[in-house]
Amino acid sequence: MSTKALLDLIADYHAPELYCHVLIDPLAIPENSDQSLLLQLKKALGEGAMTRVVRADLPHAPHLHPVLACLSSPGAKPSPPLLKMTAHAAQSDNQRRKRHVCGWLLSEAPAPVIAAHLAALCRLPGSASEPRFYPLYEPVRLELLATTFEHVERGPWWPIKHWLFVSSGAQLAGLSGEAHPCSGLPRSALRVQDDVTLIETLLAAWRALPSDPAGPKPSTLPAFAAVKASNHIDDARRLGLSAADDILVFALYHLCLHPRLQAAPAVRQIIDAAVQQQRPLAPLLARHSDAHWRQVIATLPRSEVRP
Repeated sequence: MSTKALLDLIADYHAPELYCHVLIDPLAIPENSDQSLLLQLKKALGEGAMTRVVRADLPHAPHLHPVLACLSSPGAKPSPPLLKMTAHAAQSDNQRRKRHVCGWLLSEAPAPVIAAHLAALCRLPGSASEPRFYPLYEPVRLELLATTFEHVERGPWWPIKHWLFVSSGAQLAGLSGEAHPCSGLPRSALRVQDDVTLIETLLAAWRALPSDPAGPKPSTLPAFAAVKASNHIDDARRLGLSAADDILVFALYHLCLHPRLQAAPAVRQIIDAAVQQQRPLAPLLARHSDAHWRQVIATLPRSEVRP
């Protein structure tokens, strides 16, 4: 994501009747930080432009609740220097598990209405039909939630007209809300949210891998890497893997070598052996040489090889 890309995108989506808000998460502030972004926004905009989004799971720590900072009101445009400030902050932490900048929200509704909507959005039904709080405004969680809808525009975004955020692959992404009844929450939404810690662990391992065996440079993740990671976690479970370490190993091999690696008979035999004999998957896969894996990949559809 570049600062220019953000400025251009907001310029494309912004209209005279819209507010422009930026959502800041105090829980994501790096250690030893002086909270400079939030402090600078307060200094530039005033305390009146700051609205807390109530976290139902943190009733006694309001200072840790997210903050909606109103960058502009209807009839005005957001300040380019302030947008640049938020973009730079987003760039600096786009590989961290917690993001300081959660997104930019354009809406006809003022901050208190958006804050109430976000607080309600984050309360999902639990296993006993009691609401559970999920910080769905976090970019990775938001990305995963959006993909559970067959028609993403019918997701529960409105009255947010445009919700821009940095995806798990460090690319600008956006959701657009529509003023009509939204679809019910997909059955898979809660399960995917419960997998977020595992997905983020997988993303961190994926980023740390070199782009090729000979180079030290970390991999560049695709735009919606969290969705790919989640899909491979689901595949691993369908094949009978249940231990977190086995699921992570399975997913990493598929992300690095081929998305349909388990379709190779030799690989499927290894996975079946790990499941049936309750043996760790990593040592079974590590027995094979690079030459062996090249031969396996050669038997799979070339069009599906990860670029």
